[in-house]
Amino acid sequence: MTSKSTNYIYVETTVWQEPTQANHVYVFSEKPNTRTAKAIGYVRAGTKELFRFKKPMTLDLKGRTFAALT
Repeated sequence: MTSKSTNYIYVETTVWQEPTQANHVYVFSEKPNTRTAKAIGYVRAGTKELFRFKKPMTLDLKGRTFAALT
């Protein structure tokens, strides 16, 4: 029996005070909750290349908004 992990892909929709701040697409190993989420990678705004982190990174989601990509 093999275990298949589910990844959650979300685009950041935060409206930043700094107009130069970009929103990226993040890949999470668990569904983001209201405060934190473990990101395993991201796609930088304006690119199509996935960058994978060596270790999952815990993101603080306070003040940030995300929408699930389907």
